[in-house]
Amino acid sequence: MTGSEASVAPLPVLQWAQEHGEVGGVRTSHAQLTSVLRAEGIPVSYVDTGSARRAASMLPRLTHRSLHLLHLTRLWRAMLLAPVFALLSGRTVLVLHSGSTGGQVARMTAWRRRALVLALYAYDEIWAVNDEIGAILPAALRARITVVTPFDSSAAPVPSPYERQPHALALATNAGLAHYNAQLGIDTVRRVRERWSDATLTVLAYGHESPEVEALRRLGEVEPWLTVAFDSSADEVSAVLSRVGTFLRPTSWDGDSVIVREAQAAGATVVASDTAPRPAGVVLAALDAEALAAAVTDGGPVSDGSGLAQTTLADAVRSAESAATRR
Repeated sequence: MTGSEASVAPLPVLQWAQEHGEVGGVRTSHAQLTSVLRAEGIPVSYVDTGSARRAASMLPRLTHRSLHLLHLTRLWRAMLLAPVFALLSGRTVLVLHSGSTGGQVARMTAWRRRALVLALYAYDEIWAVNDEIGAILPAALRARITVVTPFDSSAAPVPSPYERQPHALALATNAGLAHYNAQLGIDTVRRVRERWSDATLTVLAYGHESPEVEALRRLGEVEPWLTVAFDSSADEVSAVLSRVGTFLRPTSWDGDSVIVREAQAAGATVVASDTAPRPAGVVLAALDAEALAAAVTDGGPVSDGSGLAQTTLADAVRSAESAATRR
């Protein structure tokens, strides 16, 4: 960056996200980004997409030149908001958090896929937690993609002082949705207990109340080794991850999971299904209770981190700010 560029004040950042939304990886990710940027003196505000009233209060700000970050897991919302982002002043970025991006595109009809490609031209940049989407985009759009990790260790909670319990395990599930495979995780720990009779499992459930979450609670009432927590605070999650020996991630598909990164940062061993790219150091196993249990007790192949990025959202913001300065 030249001296004249360095003297230019950074663009204010407007995060289009659910500032007060449900607990989970997306909220953790943009909250960490806010913390890092504000510490660097970059002003950050929210267009709260979870509240029409709070979002409307930001309308006067939308005429100002800013760096706009739209955080989404569903591509149809990016299509819906594309006309708005095409008119905004400054630089616009679509941040895709979900590992289901490729699957979402695969399920689209041909005409909807063409509409998606056209809609994505409204965004100056596309940041994604994996490079799946790049394979279905024309070259002109592919050049706009940056693969990022949604986790920033510089903003992660400091590990708690709790004593590590080697035979304690934890897993996370959003509202008990099927692809998180919470029941498979429970079946895995049943098998682990055949080797480690003192093994326990904490299920960190979040999102919305659902019959699946209630079923997990009922199971926890009859299994003394199983605890189900719902919508735990960031400090409570950090305490669990700092205490357990193993964090289980038996998902059918995944992005660059924030809680997997959190678990590693807290010092837990992560055992995950081999259905998606995993951070370096994660122990991999087939999506099967016996295979996962064996990986917990005996270890297994370890991911080298291929397919995931080290570029943080804050790194990407700095690059976007520099690009905006040059325009």
